[in-house]
Amino acid sequence: MAKGQRQQPQLVRHFQQRFPEVWKAYVKLRDACDDQGPLTARERELIKVGISAALRREGGLIAHIDRARDVGASLEEIYQAILVATGLIGLPNTLAAFGIARDRLERA
Repeated sequence: MAKGQRQQPQLVRHFQQRFPEVWKAYVKLRDACDDQGPLTARERELIKVGISAALRREGGLIAHIDRARDVGASLEEIYQAILVATGLIGLPNTLAAFGIARDRLERA
């Protein structure tokens, strides 16, 4: 498996199998958005960590924490990506995201 590519959760795999053309279009859109500017892969993944925290998407948060680590983000950078969202998402959401991140990062 290539760097940054992990086994997808079962639900995602089933979606890919059921709707392969939709999945291909999604990946193409995602990749085009990632490639459209000057941000590094590390910076993009840290942004996605913050977005996943804000949206309370546990699976996305875990995936982007892993990807951020794969592209060189430090533990401190990942935690800060969550912390900078606090004023927008509130302390309870930050604590939930911090707990998920801590569990993921401390076991790695």
